[in-house]
Amino acid sequence: MIFNMKLANTKDIKKIDSLIESRYGISENVRVELAGFKSYEIIKNRYSPKKPLIVVGTGNNGADGLVAARFLALNGSDCRVVIVKTSKTHTKQFSSNLKIIKKLKIQHQNNFNKINLKTHDLIIDAIFGVGLNRDMNTSIKKIIKAMNLSKVKICSLDLPSGMNPDNGLPYSECIKADATITYDFIKPGLVTDPGCRMTKKLFHVSLSTPNNLSNGLDMFLVDNKFCNSLVKDRNMNSNKGTFGHVVIIGGSKNMSGAILLSGLASYKTGCGLVTLCAPRNISNVLKKKLPEAIIIDVPSSKDNTTMDEELFAKEIKTRLTKKPSVVVIGPGLGSRKGLLRIVEETIAYFKCPIIIDADALNLISNNLGLLSRCKSQVILTPHPGEMSRISKIKISEVQRNRLAIAKKISKKTKTITVLKGFRTVISESGKETFINKSGNPGMATGGMGDALTGIIASFIAQGYTAKESALLGVFTHGKAGDIIAEKTSKRGILASDIIKIISKTILSIEKNKESFLDTDEITYV
Repeated sequence: MIFNMKLANTKDIKKIDSLIESRYGISENVRVELAGFKSYEIIKNRYSPKKPLIVVGTGNNGADGLVAARFLALNGSDCRVVIVKTSKTHTKQFSSNLKIIKKLKIQHQNNFNKINLKTHDLIIDAIFGVGLNRDMNTSIKKIIKAMNLSKVKICSLDLPSGMNPDNGLPYSECIKADATITYDFIKPGLVTDPGCRMTKKLFHVSLSTPNNLSNGLDMFLVDNKFCNSLVKDRNMNSNKGTFGHVVIIGGSKNMSGAILLSGLASYKTGCGLVTLCAPRNISNVLKKKLPEAIIIDVPSSKDNTTMDEELFAKEIKTRLTKKPSVVVIGPGLGSRKGLLRIVEETIAYFKCPIIIDADALNLISNNLGLLSRCKSQVILTPHPGEMSRISKIKISEVQRNRLAIAKKISKKTKTITVLKGFRTVISESGKETFINKSGNPGMATGGMGDALTGIIASFIAQGYTAKESALLGVFTHGKAGDIIAEKTSKRGILASDIIKIISKTILSIEKNKESFLDTDEITYV
């Protein structure tokens, strides 16, 4: 697998910065100069500012800002620098670059309150970088708030000041940037929620750090280029057996649509055969809506709503004659406690990868130990509510700590965990974590999760690993939504709309063709 975009948290960055100098002798002065110059080039090309205001802290982020200010001034901009006291001492890089600013007689001052922000056509934010790990004092909060209220465009260096680089949460106040220029490695906070909403455009600048220093990084951004490296050609000499068999267990009297969406999504993603295992009382609906599928109709429960858990195992063992490549359990299954037995028997019987979704996740939420009985790889696909039940953590806390909680549950259960939502997080046994870049608010409609489950299952059936399938499935699902949003709007996108264009979406990934929503957000420099 090719990992195109590695992400680095604060701990990683500090370690890499230390090794750059100790191992290769590349000084901080060199890196600050390069970061500032490349920032200047981007700022000049994007904004061509005539009268920029550069707001700098007294650390290395401020030093980056001073270098950018110097190049802007030397190339015709009427620059003004205002210094914000972010610590008791100045870093060496800040002090040395401030001396240059003074010698060049570039306007600079220490009192932000005397600045009329509206007289400037651009604000460059260089107050805090990755070094901020605490709440800010009241005066700095007021400065950030004033910058945001000014309506002057803001370009942040490395990340918007006030943002936690590891999770995107604000330290009470955070710059809302028009663009952010980040250095060497994209920080997780910039591409996960809510941090990704703090900047409209992200420029990723390479400082030519030796590649081997990133070998230990275990967090990645999943984008079009990433997935293009995963997609395999399909052999011309093929039949339905070549592309695998997906078995989906679920459905109930009032939820026949869930299993249908999963089954149809599996077929449209490219698997060879789909079997739906569902209650007998909805079997005619399934046969009519998806005639291409094999139907195993398990006798209905006494209340005629779900499968009869007493008869499930017997029906599966006697009627499922074709060996499955992957089993999905959960879409529309029902929430009755007795149905836990169906989940238990599924785990006990099948030796192939299992995807546990929807109702099945809720049924095992108090019995996660069951997962240790699985004979192959397991993928969990919870939305925030289901993750809350699994983790015993409030939904609000799940949403505030999506990366950490997905990683924690993945490690605890030894599964691939897909925490759905804006910027879906995928973690494999807590070892590697991925943030998906595709998707939009228009996809917040019923049935989306069922479609996603079918897509992931289909990739497994076609011979991709469980991890590759989760990554490809999540990105393909979101990209399909982006393609629709680009042509219509970010409103009212249905799961059935996604399913209709899955094949087209995979083709666009194969051709490495990015949609407008892909290219508008991150530029690699």
